[in-house]
Amino acid sequence: MKRSVILILLTSFFIFLSFCKKEDKPVLETEKPLFEKVLSENDKIIQSLLTTEDISPDVSGLISTLNSLGEAKGGLESSALEMKNVLEGAKSSDVKISFEAYSKFSEVLAKTMKVHGLQSGRNRFYCPMVKKTWVFSGMKILNPYAPDMRDCGDLIP
Repeated sequence: MKRSVILILLTSFFIFLSFCKKEDKPVLETEKPLFEKVLSENDKIIQSLLTTEDISPDVSGLISTLNSLGEAKGGLESSALEMKNVLEGAKSSDVKISFEAYSKFSEVLAKTMKVHGLQSGRNRFYCPMVKKTWVFSGMKILNPYAPDMRDCGDLIP
């Protein structure tokens, strides 16, 4: 008797939790151009990293764009906040710390693009030698983290 009551209570509790699951918000039409701006700002940073060596990326424009995306309060709000929080570490003057944070940002960006179908011709790349991820236009591998290994990396579907 006690076991069946406990089983019923546990089952009821799990059913209750499943109904309390937070519903995902849809991506708003107003968010799409803001997300495209995030991708554009990201492209600028990658271009900058490809032409410089051992310099932390300037992520201020990207953070500002992520703030705007978060303020839209749509389906990309939580992703924008996650990307912004991860990107804070990229402000470091220590290039290793900055690159690590930027790689983590790129992973969240790639996941967001995939989940919401917002690739816009951008792809995710990963270099096993430096253990870093980046998102960039096209399919050509241009590693922004290792000037001596620009062609090192893989296109990740």
